[in-house]
Amino acid sequence: MLAKESVTIYTEHFPPYNFSNKGDLEGINLKFVKAMCIDAKIKCNFELLPWSRAFHLAQQQPLSGLVSTARITQREKLFNWVGPLASSRNFFYRLKSNERINPLDLPQVKEHSLCVVRNSIYEQFVETIGFSDGKNLLKVSHSYECLNLFFKNKIELIIGSDLSFDYQLTQYGHPGREVVKLVELPLNDTLGNYLALNKNIPIDVVERLQSSYEKLIAQGKLDFFIEQYSNTNTK
Repeated sequence: MLAKESVTIYTEHFPPYNFSNKGDLEGINLKFVKAMCIDAKIKCNFELLPWSRAFHLAQQQPLSGLVSTARITQREKLFNWVGPLASSRNFFYRLKSNERINPLDLPQVKEHSLCVVRNSIYEQFVETIGFSDGKNLLKVSHSYECLNLFFKNKIELIIGSDLSFDYQLTQYGHPGREVVKLVELPLNDTLGNYLALNKNIPIDVVERLQSSYEKLIAQGKLDFFIEQYSNTNTK
């Protein structure tokens, strides 16, 4: 075990990667990281927070980490990285009932209104292609706020991934057939989702977790969790 202290791993409500289900924290990546901690004999405590706060604390608290975290150039030096974990391609979506909204490329996408979570990878990307806070971009603390505004027709577009979006819609009582997939986000500098660890965590802990990651990947553990939640999504 890690001396007298334990590692606190922050996470957010972002199904099916990590989320709260009746008070229990679960999800593809969260379960896999739990398995990594057990295999590495490291005591890990998990705490669900809004993304922006979790992202901040993982940089401030020495014995902490963050899952699931997109690994991009701007974040590379902020953390030590373990992974990659489960991730998938990302797209803009519209309500099926909004037939007038039909962008065919990124320049057309920015002609519509959008909601994103603050300090997320989506926020950084959409601002680079022309979305502007207070003009056609609304920033919130939780992903469910975007979903709520989207289904109330307060915003025209929303972002989701192949793996997660249908699951998120189902969680909030909306079948996937209510939405239409549009233009893909070309997140070319993204290496996928990772466990991001504070830079001050002992390197021995990082290496043990990465070693456990590779062992469990070879055993098919991550594929098992992906299949488990994919099957849940089709019920």
